[in-house]
Amino acid sequence: MSNRVTRLFTEPLVQFLIIGACIYGAFALFGTPEEDFRDTRVHVDSARINAFISEWESRWNRPPTRDEINGLIESYIKEDVLYRQAVAMGLNEDDPITRRRMAQKLEFLTSDLAMMVQPAEGELEKYFNENSEQYRAPDRMTFSQVFFDPDTRGNQTLEDAEKALATLKAAGTPTEESMQVGDGFMLQRDFVSVTRMEAARQMGSGFVDAVMQLEPGAWHGPVLSGYGVHLVYLYSLEKSPPAVFEDVKALVLENWQMETREQFNADFLENLKTRYEIVIDEIPPERLLEAPGSTVTNENPVKVAAS
Repeated sequence: MSNRVTRLFTEPLVQFLIIGACIYGAFALFGTPEEDFRDTRVHVDSARINAFISEWESRWNRPPTRDEINGLIESYIKEDVLYRQAVAMGLNEDDPITRRRMAQKLEFLTSDLAMMVQPAEGELEKYFNENSEQYRAPDRMTFSQVFFDPDTRGNQTLEDAEKALATLKAAGTPTEESMQVGDGFMLQRDFVSVTRMEAARQMGSGFVDAVMQLEPGAWHGPVLSGYGVHLVYLYSLEKSPPAVFEDVKALVLENWQMETREQFNADFLENLKTRYEIVIDEIPPERLLEAPGSTVTNENPVKVAAS
């Protein structure tokens, strides 16, 4: 008899019924009063049905069949009923995933509102003028480099580079023969009409920043990189002209809308926060990793609860 009862409790259907009974029993004891169920009407209106159809057409490139739209409606009713019941039973409380998704949804809604705002007359041009440098095409440079490997030359690296620099200056414009004075290098030797970003991907930003300060038409060095020591011949540094508003208007509008949206969300959040008394308990310093040179301060602009 006991074995039969044990096997019975291992059946998935029986386990499901027991779990369901426990959930509804807990709800009966600790759930919200019945008046929370006053809104028991689930209305799938024409606007929502049209939205279902539009979403289906966008995804599948054709209208849904009767059975398909009925399936979408049934899925919505199922989701809505389960969601309402879960909220009524308090299952959404202290759930970090639910809190995060609801907060994100509200942020999406406020972002949509911000996107409806259009710049006033002259506002976009003003924004462009204040940020015109970021719309200018990048400068381009053409240079060649000779590498001296510190792993091979050791303490002689800089001295060897200085001697080679004198030879290269005497030779003038680089030639295939004169460029043989250095060591083998895993990356390219010649860079033709590259932007700062393109060159920095290979040589590092510190090296490229130094090259951009050099005078074209001459050998320079030593210039250091993460690989070692280089001698550089800068052929040209082409400065890009200022951007023209009409040429970049679409990008300016996109950036203006992004900044407007971020500011709108920030202002909206600050306004919401003024409606609450925000209390943060004391943060235990022993649980924190202190940054080098930092001092322990409490800079939270909120009320701190005593521990």
